[in-house]
Amino acid sequence: MNTNVTMIPVAQLHPHPDNPRKDLGDITELTASIKANGVLQNLTVVPRANRTKLNQFRNTDGYTVIIGHRRLAAAKAAGLMELPCIVVEDMTPEEQISTMMTENIQRSDLTVYEEAEGFQMMMDFGNSMEQVADKAGFSESTIRRRVKLLSLDREEFKKSVKRGATLADFALLDKLDTEEAKNEVLKSVGTNNFRACLDRALREQKDRKTMNAI
Repeated sequence: MNTNVTMIPVAQLHPHPDNPRKDLGDITELTASIKANGVLQNLTVVPRANRTKLNQFRNTDGYTVIIGHRRLAAAKAAGLMELPCIVVEDMTPEEQISTMMTENIQRSDLTVYEEAEGFQMMMDFGNSMEQVADKAGFSESTIRRRVKLLSLDREEFKKSVKRGATLADFALLDKLDTEEAKNEVLKSVGTNNFRACLDRALREQKDRKTMNAI
């Protein structure tokens, strides 16, 4: 791996389209720090590539950021013209996703939804559950539970995470036996009405089972 630091114009640096972390958070303090002290930690980038109609990759102008998305955003806000980067020439798409996942997880930067999407993406590249667990540093059961959450309505899932929903909240949804019921209660996850909605759905589920038995 190339460890030489290269100064690259900001205009040639692009966020990775599959970065598991979708929300970069508040970069105000980081922007102020960069204005005062510059960028003290190198970005890791790969030559930019686009997927062709034949599902192959071809190099295009510029570089794609693997590590340093917040630094790039803050540097742009601070008005910097170039950034110190380490260019990695031979990183496969699978390795890029794995590297970004590991980096974000180690920094505790990912939401539950982003973790679930990232794990699913790693499996889509052909990794087994065991391989994903080994690379990400999570147990297989944790990864399985995260990925299972993707069967829920994606938009409602993301909204609930923004409301502060916890893993314990999502685990309670497993008490419901239909996706329809889970998605209905999901609308209240992260709110003060969650438990009431869940209890009502469980009563309706119990009543339905009783009627079916009769």
